[in-house]
Amino acid sequence: MSSSSTEQIPTMQRLYNRIWLLAAAALAFFLVVYVGWGLIDVLSVPPR
Repeated sequence: MSSSSTEQIPTMQRLYNRIWLLAAAALAFFLVVYVGWGLIDVLSVPPR
């Protein structure tokens, strides 16, 4: 038989093959970054 059937797929390769999981992770990352950036921007404005 072929050696590919006994060969394990690396964990990161299995993660990269899940396109919707990657899309959700990217969306969550940018949401956290932009919300954090906005909070820092709002909190850095000096009070009157």
